[in-house]
Amino acid sequence: MLSNEQHILLIDDDADVLDAYAMLLNQAGYQVHACHNPLAAQALLSEDWPGIVISDVCMPGCSGIDLMAMLLARDACLPVLLITGHGDVPMAVEAVKKGAWDFLQKPVNPSQLLEQVSKALAQRRSQIARRRWQQEQLQANLIGRSEWIQQLRVRLQQVAETDLAVYLQGELGVGRTLAARYLHRMSHRSEQPLIIGELTPEGEAPLDQWLEQTQGGTLVLRNLGYLPVAQQARLIQLQGQEPQPFRLIGIGTSPLVEMAAGHIILPDFYYCFAMTQINCLSLAQRPDDIEPLFRHYLQQACLRLNHPLPQLPTELIKRLQKRVWPNNVRELANAAELFAVGVMPLAETSNPLLHESEPPPLDQRIEDYERQIITEALNLHQGRINEVSEYLQIPRKKLYLRMKKYDLDKQHYR
Repeated sequence: MLSNEQHILLIDDDADVLDAYAMLLNQAGYQVHACHNPLAAQALLSEDWPGIVISDVCMPGCSGIDLMAMLLARDACLPVLLITGHGDVPMAVEAVKKGAWDFLQKPVNPSQLLEQVSKALAQRRSQIARRRWQQEQLQANLIGRSEWIQQLRVRLQQVAETDLAVYLQGELGVGRTLAARYLHRMSHRSEQPLIIGELTPEGEAPLDQWLEQTQGGTLVLRNLGYLPVAQQARLIQLQGQEPQPFRLIGIGTSPLVEMAAGHIILPDFYYCFAMTQINCLSLAQRPDDIEPLFRHYLQQACLRLNHPLPQLPTELIKRLQKRVWPNNVRELANAAELFAVGVMPLAETSNPLLHESEPPPLDQRIEDYERQIITEALNLHQGRINEVSEYLQIPRKKLYLRMKKYDLDKQHYR
C-alpha cells in the first residue's frame, strides 16, 4: 500500500522506460513508486491517497485504459495520466472523454510531463483536502453512531460531487432539511444561494421567484407532493439543460414511487430523482443515535443559557432510548433544553421496534423485496406489462410467472 508521502504511481511493463520516467520524476523532487504489473497496481492504492497515476496504454494482460477504468470505479476523481504511442492517440482521446486526466504521446517531452504532473497533483491535493473538510463537517453536524447515520454521511459526500437532483424522504423532524443544507454546503455551488421553498396545498408556489433567487445555487422544495404539474414540467425542462442552472433537492414524507403511482407527480419528474432517493429514518428506527444527539443538544443548550453541563444518569439514557419520539430530533432537542434547566424529559412511551421478534429468514426477505420491486414498477407504469418488462429488464413470460407467484394482477394498477 502506498503512503501519503508517495506522490506518483508509475506503471509500464518496459523496465527501461519505467526507470527513465522514475529518474526524471525523482530528480524533480517527487516520490515515485514504479510498478511493471498493471494488475498489481490497483491493490497499492488506499482510499483518499493524495497522489496521481501515470500509466502506459499498451501493456500485456491489462491495458492502461482498462486499468484506468478500474481505478476510476473506486475513485472517480483520481488523476490518471496516460502515455501513448502514435497509433494509440484516438484511443487515448476517447479515454480522456471517459475520465483520464490527459495523455502524452511518445517520445514524452520531459517538461510537458512535469507540467502535467504538477497540475494533476495540485488538483488531487485540493480534492483530498475538500473531502477531509466534508467528512469533518458531516461528523460534527450529522450527529450519531448508528450504521444508518454513517451511511448517510458517506452518501451525502458522494452525491455532493454531482449535480443530480436529490429526494430526501422521511417523517417530520428527522433532519431532512439539515441534510439538504449540508449537501449544498459541500457542493461546488456552496458560494451560490441556498433557497428553501415551502410548498402548500393552497395554490401555485412562487417558483419563478425562487428560481430567480437561486442564481446557480441550490433550490430545496419542501412538501414536494404539493408542486403543481405545470411547475413540475418546468423543472423537468430546466433539469435537462447542460450545464444545469441549479441543483434541485426535494423533501417529502411519502415515497416518490407512491406519488408517481397516485399521479401526484409526473413520471419524468420521478425519474429526475430516481437514482438519488435517500430515506431518512426516524429516531425509533435508530435508537443508537438518541444518546449522542441528546448530549449534543444538551451541550448546546447549556452554552446558550450559560448553565453548567449536568451529568446524564445511566437510567435516564435508557429511558430516552425507550421513547418513541413522535417528533423525532426536534422533540429530542426540546427535551435536552428542558433538562438543561432542570426539567426531566417526559415519561417513556415504549418503542415497539426495540421489542421485535426475530427477523424473518433470508428467503422471505428476498421474496418480500422482489414483490416490492415488481409492485412499484406496476404502479409506476400503471400495469402496462410491456413497459414493466422493459423497465425491469425481464422477459414478459418470466414477469408473468413472478406476478402469479406473488398474486399480482396488472388490472389492479390501471
